[in-house]
Amino acid sequence: MSNTIKFCCLAAAMLSSAVSAREQRWFEVEMIIFSQTPANALQEQFDTVVTPVKPGRAIDLLTSRYQPPLKNLLAELPLCPVPQQFSIEYAVPQLAANLLCIFEPQPEAWQQRNLFEPRLTISTVPYPQQTAVVISGDAVHQSVPYLAEAEALQLGDIAAKIQRQPGNKLLLHTSWRQAPVTERRAIASRWFAGQNFSTQFDYWGQPRHPADVLNAGITAAEPAGSDNPATTNELLTNIEQLLQQLTANNQLPEQPAAPLDVATNNSSALASLPDQVWQLDGLFKLHLDHYLFVNTEFNLRLAQQDKLQTVYVRQSRRVISGEIHYLDHPYLGIVLQIRRFEPPQTEDIEANLLTE
Repeated sequence: MSNTIKFCCLAAAMLSSAVSAREQRWFEVEMIIFSQTPANALQEQFDTVVTPVKPGRAIDLLTSRYQPPLKNLLAELPLCPVPQQFSIEYAVPQLAANLLCIFEPQPEAWQQRNLFEPRLTISTVPYPQQTAVVISGDAVHQSVPYLAEAEALQLGDIAAKIQRQPGNKLLLHTSWRQAPVTERRAIASRWFAGQNFSTQFDYWGQPRHPADVLNAGITAAEPAGSDNPATTNELLTNIEQLLQQLTANNQLPEQPAAPLDVATNNSSALASLPDQVWQLDGLFKLHLDHYLFVNTEFNLRLAQQDKLQTVYVRQSRRVISGEIHYLDHPYLGIVLQIRRFEPPQTEDIEANLLTE
C-alpha cells in the first residue's frame, strides 16, 4: 500500500512538472570552450590584477558530478568489525570483497555529546586534477536546468576540427536545457574545466606558500654579513616585487590597521570565491527579452613559471536560435548553438512510469 502511495505521488509530481514545462519555452544550449595560443603579433599585455568571478547563487551543474552526496549512503552502512587483539598501529581490517562498511574509528559512547550523534565518516571525494572534456547527463527531463544526454551533442565535428588546430586545446564540450526568463530574473550557470591548480596556487595566482618563495630568495643570497652591494640590492628587489604582487592582488592591506567592519567585509568577500582554482572558471547567463541574449564571464588561467597568469574574458551577444555563434578572444574561444527544445509529452511520461 505504501509503495502505491509513493508511486501515485511521484507520478503526480512528474505530471505537474511536465505541464508547467510545456507552458515555458525551453531551449537546448550546446557549448564548446577551448583555449588558444595567439600569434606573437596579437599577444596582449593583460592587467596583473585578478578580476574575481564570484559564483553567488549561480546554478551549478558540475559540482555534483565530482562531489556526489554520500552522507545518506554512508549512514546506511554498518561499522567494520574491530579486531579483538590489541595493536599499537591502526590497520584497516581484512574485509570480504562484497562487504561495504565504515572503517573510520568512532568515539566511545562516553565521548559522544549527543545520544544520536552522527558517525564520523569521510563523505567528500577529492576533486580530480583534470576534468573530462565532454560532460553529459541522462535523458530524464526536469523542471529546472539540467545536463542533456550525450546523444544531444551535435557539434562533435566542430570540436574535432578545433582540437586538430595547432595551439588549441578543448576544455569543455557540454549541452544543457533550460527555460530562459527575462534578464532581471535570469540566474547564471557556473562552469569550470581544465586543470586543477588548487594545490599549487591560490585564487590570485600566487604560490600556495609565498613565504617559501621569499625564503628561497634569502637562502640563495649571500649571508647577511656580506658586503656585496649587488647581492643586497638584488635581495631587496626580490622582496619589493613580492610585496607588490601581494598588494596588487589584495592580499596585503594598504593601511596598517583596518576597521572591524572592513575586515569583516573582506572576509565575506573571500568566502564567496570558489574553493578550487580551475584552469577555466566562470559564468554563463542566457535570458530572453524578445530576443535571446548571452552574457559570459570567465577567468582563464595560464601557468607561467612560479605563478598563474589570469585572463579575464567578459562578452555579451545577441543570438539567434538554431545558428552557430562564435565568441572570439585571443586566448579563449566559445562556440555556441541554442536550439528550441520540446519537453516530452505527458503521455510519454505516463508510459515511462508504467514501464518502470
